[in-house]
Parts: sequence; C-alpha cells; structure tokens
Amino acid sequence: MVSSEYEPLEVIGKGSFGTVRKVRHKTSGNILVRKEIEYTSMNDHEKQQLVSELRILRELTHPNIVKYYHDEHVPEKKSIHIYMEYCEGGDLAKLISNFKKNKESIPEEFIWQVLVQTLLALYRCHYGLDTPKVNLFGNSKLPRINTEAVVIHRDIKPDNIFLINSGKTIKLGDFGLAKMLTSKNDFAKTYVGTPYYMPPEILIDNPYSSVCDIWSLGCVLFEMCTLQPPFQAKTHLQLQSKIKLGVIPDLPDNYSSQLKMIIKECITVDPDLRPSSFDLMESLSIRFIRKEMELKETNTNLSEFQTQLLAKSEELKKKEINLNGLERKLLTQKEELEQNMNIQKKYLKKLEEELREEFELKKRAMDLEAKEVRLGYQREFKLVVEQEVQERIKEIIISNEYRKNNAQQQTRAVYHEVQSSPKPRGPKDLFEEARRSPLKNRNNEDIDYKASPVRYQANVKKRITDERERVNLEKRHTPEFEEVYLRKNYR
Repeated sequence: MVSSEYEPLEVIGKGSFGTVRKVRHKTSGNILVRKEIEYTSMNDHEKQQLVSELRILRELTHPNIVKYYHDEHVPEKKSIHIYMEYCEGGDLAKLISNFKKNKESIPEEFIWQVLVQTLLALYRCHYGLDTPKVNLFGNSKLPRINTEAVVIHRDIKPDNIFLINSGKTIKLGDFGLAKMLTSKNDFAKTYVGTPYYMPPEILIDNPYSSVCDIWSLGCVLFEMCTLQPPFQAKTHLQLQSKIKLGVIPDLPDNYSSQLKMIIKECITVDPDLRPSSFDLMESLSIRFIRKEMELKETNTNLSEFQTQLLAKSEELKKKEINLNGLERKLLTQKEELEQNMNIQKKYLKKLEEELREEFELKKRAMDLEAKEVRLGYQREFKLVVEQEVQERIKEIIISNEYRKNNAQQQTRAVYHEVQSSPKPRGPKDLFEEARRSPLKNRNNEDIDYKASPVRYQANVKKRITDERERVNLEKRHTPEFEEVYLRKNYR
C-alpha cells in the first residue's frame, strides 16, 4: 500500500469528513499533505462530489495550483487518501490574522502578487489553458474555451489560498467544492460555499458561471486591504441582503486607486458586468505587474543559471586540476615505463650477446670434440685396414704355398704312377696327364676355397636338359664310378 511508504506527522486540520495530516515519504524524505476522507457517512451527492474533486485534481496542473500527487483507497478504514503538495507558508487566512493581531497593513505589492497569481490559476481553471505572454502594446484575443477542462472553484477564500517560498509564490488549493462544466454555455445551478464570499447570483438562486470566482476573489482582496470581509452581519438574512446590494465600505487611502478600482470591479452585483479572468488579465495595471513578474522571473532564472554556470565552472576547474594532476602522473609513469623498457632492452641485448658467446664456445668445443672423434675413427680404421691387409697377404702366401706343394705332390704322384704302370708311357701321354687336373670327389673339401677368403667359388650346377645326361652326371659323381671312368677313357 502507498500509505505504508509515508510516515504520519502532525494533524494540520480537521473537517466534517476527515483529517488533513502532514506526512513524510520514508525513502525521499519529502513532506506532503494527506487528506484522509472517510466516506461512510457521505450521501450519494457527497460521494459524487468527492469523485469530481479527484478528477479535477488529476487534470489540473499549474504553477499557481497546489500540486496533486496521487490518491489511494483504504478499504479497511473506508477512506480515501489524497496526497497533495505541502505549502510551508500556510494559508492567507493565517497571514491576515497575524497582520490584524499586530494592527499592521498588508503591503500593496503583496496584494498585487496575490491578485495576479490567483488570476493566473483561475485563468487556467476557467479556460482550460495557461495565459499567454504579456503584450504591453496590444490587446490579446479572447481564447477559445477548452470545454472539457473548464473548472469553477466555487470556494475561493483566504483559507484556500496558500503561500510557499516565503510568500513569493501563491497557490490556489482545496478544490473540494469545485465543479467542472462540460460546455462553455453551461451554468452551474448548485453552489455550496462560504457565505462571506458568496456572489449575489447564488443568493437569488440564479445559474452561475466562472465569474462567481471573480466576486469571491474581490472579497478576498478587500479583506486583505481592510483585514475584514466586505460584508458582515449578525444574521444570514442581513448578510444576504448586504451582498445583494453590493455596497462595500471605502478602502484605506494607503492603497492605490488602480487596486481599489479592480476590487470594485470584481465586487459587481450584475454578473454580466463583472469582469472575467481574461478581462482582468487585459487591464493595464495587471499587465505591467505581470511583465514585471516575468522580468523578475527571467532575472531569477538568469541568476540561477549564472549560479549554475559558476558552479559548473568551479566544477570544471576542479576537474581540470584533477586532469592536470592525472596528466602529470601519466607523463611520469610514461617516463618510468620508457626507462624500464630501455633497461629491459639493454638487458635483453646483453643476454643475447652472452648467449651468442656461450653458443660459439660450445660450438667450438663440439667441433674440436668431433674432430678428435673423427681422427680417432680414422686411426682405428687405418689400423683395422692394415691388419686386414696383413691377414690377406698371409692368406695369399699360405694359399700359394699350398698350391705349390699340392702341385708338387700331384707331379710326384703322376710320376710314381707312370713308373709303376705296366705299360710304358711316352712323353706325350705324360704331358697330357700332367696337364689334365684330376677329378674331384663331391665329398672332398675345397682346399682352395678355405685357403683364400677372397676367392669364392659358388657350386653352380649344370643345367640338365636331357634325362640321360642327368643319369650320367649322377653316375659321374659317385666314387665307385670314377675309377672305372678313368680307366676306360685315360688308359
């Protein structure tokens, strides 16, 4: 609920249907006014009037009208809470009472401020739009009435005119009796207001329009000048008769004739002769005051703008100082970074040179070591080759001696066989037999093969193309056949 967001403070006022209380927003700390209206004892007409007030408050926004924030229905309390702007200066009735108690006159300048600012609020209510800028050298055109936003306040009195900013700003409030008109030709037929400020057309039960608020405003201005209402009587009938006549006492001489004239025009019995809020805005005195107010507002805005510019200028100066400090700091850091980078580059260069020197030294050491290894391999290879050559030479010498001895033995064997043979042989036979090498048995070992390692004689067989030749070869390799073969062919 919205009410839980506010802290209730002191009660400002009480009425027949509720309480007006000051509240503080718990989060922002803003002070507002909450109207707590109980609807249990209201009749249908009064409930309808409450709904109308809420509708008017939601649609009325003006610098001289008390600001409406929001409303809330509280079913458990059967009440409506309306949150409005808080005016710390109080209302005009309190101010008049203070001046009356002190027996002092209200300054005319302040009365003009109340008149003009209240007229600005009424102009917004009666025409549904804001007043245009002041034109001192010409008359403004009568505005087209926004029929959907015309509001008659119906209860203008000092209690409903509020002050803020030490009385510099006037705000019209309490639209509880206000009535919206849906057409510019519509005239209200019911009126419930304060009798001292009630216009005569209401007393004779005639329809009324927005000029009824002008009568009430004139009565308020009269009371500000004299510190008492313009019409006073002991009974309501006497009060009504005085209001119908419209005769008011003379205003004090310390006020200007322009102010007196405007007040008398506002308190005019005939509503058709009574000026509207537009007519009053077009009067020369009010235009001058409005122009002066606009100039003061412009001057105030310029002063505020100048103050803001000075504040921003100071802020910019502070930021500039901070930026300069940061810039110097960045320059220092940049120089330190450059120095560190230069040191790092020198270190890397030195490290690179050291690594290059170390690499060269290792390379030289490895080259020397490889050279020594290569020379060792060469010496070892040379030694192995020499040993192998010596062994080969020995084998060749042994092989030659073996062949020589073998040849001598064969010669002796042949010679012995020739001598023991019964048949004498001639030189030719002996020469042929010596020239022919003896047949080898396949089971005998190859002495020449073993004697010489460089000579390798592969056992290559003859290709056999004939079955007879194969048989002959098989027979030839048998030991028993060798002796028969030799005897048959060589004897």
